[in-house]
Amino acid sequence: MAQRAQGPSFVRDVADPEVADAQRYGGKASGLSRMMSAGVPAPPAFVIGADGFRHFRSNGGSLGQDMMTEVANGLRRLEAATGRTFGGVDRPLLVSVRSGAAVSMPGMMDTILNLGLTARSALAVAEASGGARFALDTWLRFWRMFHDTVLNLDPTELVEAVREAVRDALAAPSLQTFEALERAILAHAEQQGETVSADPMGQLELAIAAVFRSWDSPRAKAYRAHHGISDDLGTAVTIQAMVFGNADEESGSGVAFTRNPNDGARTLYGEYLVGRQGEDLVAGTHSPIDLSDPDGMNSTLRTGLIEIGASLETLYRDAVDIEFTVESGRLYMLQVRPAKRTAAAAVRIAAELAAEGVIDAREALNRITVEQIRKLSRPSFEEADLVAAKLLAQGLGSSPGHAHGAAILDSDRAAEAAAKGEDVILVRPTTSPKDIRGMLSAHGVVTATGGALSHAAVVSRALDKPCIVGCEAIGIDLSGRTFTISGETFREGDEISIDGGSGKIYAGALRLRAGGASRAALERLLGLADAESGSSVWIAPRGAAEAIDSAAQAAPGLAVVRLTDLITSHGAIDAYAGLISRLGDQPGVPGLENDIAAIVRESSAALFEAARGLPVHVRLSRISSDRARRLIENWTEIPANLFMPLGSKAFFRALLRGLSDAARSAAHGDVRALIGNIVDAREAESFRSLTADVGLGAGAIIQNAIGLKQAGEIARHCDTVWVDVSETIRTAYGFPTEVVHADGTIDRYAADGFLGDNPFEQPAPFLTEWLQSVATLPQSSRKTTVGVDFTSGFSPILATRLHHMGFRRFAVSPAHRDEMRLILAQRSGE
Repeated sequence: MAQRAQGPSFVRDVADPEVADAQRYGGKASGLSRMMSAGVPAPPAFVIGADGFRHFRSNGGSLGQDMMTEVANGLRRLEAATGRTFGGVDRPLLVSVRSGAAVSMPGMMDTILNLGLTARSALAVAEASGGARFALDTWLRFWRMFHDTVLNLDPTELVEAVREAVRDALAAPSLQTFEALERAILAHAEQQGETVSADPMGQLELAIAAVFRSWDSPRAKAYRAHHGISDDLGTAVTIQAMVFGNADEESGSGVAFTRNPNDGARTLYGEYLVGRQGEDLVAGTHSPIDLSDPDGMNSTLRTGLIEIGASLETLYRDAVDIEFTVESGRLYMLQVRPAKRTAAAAVRIAAELAAEGVIDAREALNRITVEQIRKLSRPSFEEADLVAAKLLAQGLGSSPGHAHGAAILDSDRAAEAAAKGEDVILVRPTTSPKDIRGMLSAHGVVTATGGALSHAAVVSRALDKPCIVGCEAIGIDLSGRTFTISGETFREGDEISIDGGSGKIYAGALRLRAGGASRAALERLLGLADAESGSSVWIAPRGAAEAIDSAAQAAPGLAVVRLTDLITSHGAIDAYAGLISRLGDQPGVPGLENDIAAIVRESSAALFEAARGLPVHVRLSRISSDRARRLIENWTEIPANLFMPLGSKAFFRALLRGLSDAARSAAHGDVRALIGNIVDAREAESFRSLTADVGLGAGAIIQNAIGLKQAGEIARHCDTVWVDVSETIRTAYGFPTEVVHADGTIDRYAADGFLGDNPFEQPAPFLTEWLQSVATLPQSSRKTTVGVDFTSGFSPILATRLHHMGFRRFAVSPAHRDEMRLILAQRSGE
């Protein structure tokens, strides 16, 4: 029966239900307490709580008499539970002294095992077990750890100093040889300037103090700083009766996971070391049994371990890892905690626990982080390849992600190579709008010059492609189709690999670990996310290849597909720009509309074929856009009326006819054309008339504040309204496009105190009011659907705010879709 101390007390038996409070008594003791309550076999123990640590620290590093009296009382209870005596000769009680903070800090804190032996009791163990080797191994393990942890002395020097005394004790076990070994151990410590006692109680006091002190060790402080763990938490100390994995050949130590921590499979995983203690397993000096091998471990023990693991999973409602010891065929659990796991395993375990009814959907979703979703959604280099890779150069990482491919120095050649199925990295001195075809087709971009606001950086971030800029170590010979790095010459087509986060460029094609390796489990989990948030997250692809790839994903639809990107990917952008130029000069030229329609039809045909059965919303080209300004040679000479959203009906008739012809050829019945930048219901009504003539649906993209205010009127004439929220905010505040696409620029500007709020997190009150009115449109007009377009910039905080307003349809790039779905679900209840 657990005894509960009266009055102020630092010590509790772990069987006390109060010890389940990990904040006060640490994860180790909490786990033991919960196991004991569930009837799981575990050696008895008591714990000094974190309050004891704070007392120790405020008491000048002294435990004090009151605490040691409580420790002595705890030892008497262990003696009663085990039938052994601490410091006694016959059946001595040995204990472990382990740290146990509320937050796991693996390897950072100190532990002492096998404390409680003297020369006399060690000899008694040798005589009772039938051999001196076990007794001496157990005793010397303690002294090595004590020297290292408590005395801060080199344990290898101790081993060397007492080698002869150990040999004598093994050869002729007797009180004389064991006492000689004890004298040699104490003498070595004294020679190093440390006075120690052979008394186990004195050793225990020093060991507890050493474990407390380890909380403030440099390595523990560095770990907490890195992981954001408070220094004020402190640590508990658990004192537990020892069981011995090195007792005989029917003994051993191991660590088991109830599910594979690498992939999440529901199978026993871990290692077991016969005839050894746990520190041997950690040290890796002996070859263990693989627990995933059903024949590797004694079948009775394995069955017991699986059954206990299942009960602990039920108790923790999670996959767990268990530290266990087998002593002479009897299984003991020493520690349990939620298992560390990879991102892939985390997703699968959460999804399967929800499917098994162990946890509900919300808890399953809250166990996954956005960073884990990113890891699974984006490919990354194989670790083995990365370790052996040859680093060529490093520039400024301006858009994260990993990619490999043939280095191509010309955008048109890059697009042509990509069209043949080759992986391509576009390498240029710098980029301009004329390189957009190559940038759309390439897996990544590298430039020799430029900074965070360069064209390459801004566009790559918008496209969600890895990009490195300002890599001055690269010399590019465009005419010779070669480039040099640190004196080494490469030919166009040579393979390179890039890390757009770190800015590192590697030789050769490093293998990519597919982001979709756990796609089935991830989709199950994200299906729960969609149900939890009530949201529909569409894909907004850039370029034909990404659009066609996106069509294969299980998305509700493809939204805001830029027609100009499709034409660019098709290699017809120059011809298209030329036709627009002629349209401005000679709007009545016969056949001009037909030529434009033909380019649109040919550029969009493959997308509609691939996306048959999915709704597709295509964003029409705008002659007034920044891209048009750079692509159309006589842009400044184009009549002003063509810059208005519907300033040229001939132009829009051609675009719509081309889309309609392509959709009809592909038997695609759900294509909507989106007109941008309109602000008035009459514009929407006129556009609706144009789309109706060719059998397409009509939609609007709201891109400015006045359009947002008039969205209710505009929606009366549209099937769909998408709010380009980033562009609307940008134009309302007058921010340049380049600044908006530069990661962190507005964040830093607001943090510096130049803005009261970051508008991409908290828009101005008038914008918030108008956004709120748009969010309620579906309630007043059943035929119109509304959504938020995040292709101009993704802000999780703003997305959450808009979801709370009532928006339920969102469009994001393929790279952001998974994290968006998780974020909306996790924050839907806030």
